[in-house]
Amino acid sequence: MPLLRRKDKEYERAAQLLVDGEISKAIDAFREILSNTPNHVNAMVSLAVALLERQGAPSRSSDETKEALELLRRAAEMSPDNPVPVFNLGVCQRRIGMLQDALASFHRALEIEKRQPLALLHIAEINYQLGNLETAIEYARKALIRDPALEDAMDWVRDAVRQLKQNKEKGTRIDKKQDRD
Repeated sequence: MPLLRRKDKEYERAAQLLVDGEISKAIDAFREILSNTPNHVNAMVSLAVALLERQGAPSRSSDETKEALELLRRAAEMSPDNPVPVFNLGVCQRRIGMLQDALASFHRALEIEKRQPLALLHIAEINYQLGNLETAIEYARKALIRDPALEDAMDWVRDAVRQLKQNKEKGTRIDKKQDRD
């Protein structure tokens, strides 16, 4: 039992380094944890987050981004009932412009655990980016039902509702995805 506590303390220390903005030190600490415990899912997820944070604006071609994606995929495989790795995979994919993959990851996270307002918010925002206004508004509504405090993060909803209203008045298609069907 003391060994488990020690590992948890190591992880907590590494996570605190990340929270404190000591990203390179956090990366080293997470790598150390994974060298001793290769299947530590939380360390994999946190290392992936740290690798993305260190880049500021990650790109698909970056070795650190590729490593982060691989860590998140591996963590998701190792812990299939845990929505955290899948959710973070979606965040990573969204940050590097892989919007369809991100949507799939957020939907998968919701399949694992339905009550995830942030996954709903990401789905709403991505659909807004893609011009799928009805879908964006629907998911924004679901996110707000689960967490009313998210309202401050949804300034775009007013614009989406306005655009949707204008589109309906013009008789144009509402969601761009309908054009593909």
